[in-house]
Amino acid sequence: MLTDKLELRIIELGKAKEEYAKNKTSQKAQWMMFINNPNEMEVQEIMKENKEIEEAVIEIREMSEDEKLERLAFLREKAIMDEKAIYAAGLDKGEIKGKELGRKEGIKEGIKETQIEVAKKMKEKNIDINIIEEITKLTKEEIEKL
Repeated sequence: MLTDKLELRIIELGKAKEEYAKNKTSQKAQWMMFINNPNEMEVQEIMKENKEIEEAVIEIREMSEDEKLERLAFLREKAIMDEKAIYAAGLDKGEIKGKELGRKEGIKEGIKETQIEVAKKMKEKNIDINIIEEITKLTKEEIEKL
């Protein structure tokens, strides 16, 4: 039952750009642009003026990184379970060692790709190279090449 304590508003995100084009200072229009696509160039411009939206974008990025770390942890756990299954199947030690090395190499490559992806995004945002280096564990030389 709806009362005077609850109000529902339906926003058509498809019209967000139109609304924003009409009034770029409208906080409602700015938030609609953010909700529609937080990675859009217009949102980058909005972030310069609206610190709340900037904080929301940062929070989304941090949550995305957490999801990537969770995925890496899942893959590591899966690799351990696969290894146990291989031993249980009785494969010869050479085959097991080869698969183990391949798995470890794959995990390392995945971690490196994630570090590079995060560094690129941070570099696009003009974040200080020392901070990028600290967070991603990449060298300054690697970061400068991106």
